[in-house]
Amino acid sequence: MNFSIVKMVFVALLWGSTNPLIKKFSKGIENCTSPLQKAWFLCTKPLYLISLLSNQLGSVLFYALLGSTELGVTVPVVNSLTLIFTCIVGFLLGEERFGKIGILGTVLIIAGTALCNAEKQ
Repeated sequence: MNFSIVKMVFVALLWGSTNPLIKKFSKGIENCTSPLQKAWFLCTKPLYLISLLSNQLGSVLFYALLGSTELGVTVPVVNSLTLIFTCIVGFLLGEERFGKIGILGTVLIIAGTALCNAEKQ
């Protein structure tokens, strides 16, 4: 098994799952008027901070991954899978559903990701 693929999926999962969580746990920030108020508001939300730190862990792992994998495969694979995971987790959290066009786009992303990866093997 190619562990580079597992690492790419893990980074995409970290990014994709934390994006909607960051959005969810920062609700109410629109009521803050100054940057200092916004910073304090976010710093007092433990679930927001955990989501943000997990997202940043994904970034660190992504940069480490770039050093050991081919850039032309890693970037499109991770970014496309991140979009898919963001849609799935957002849907599970009750955000907008994606329609037929969204499903078609997801299928095309998966097919393109598979093609990028198969070409390099």
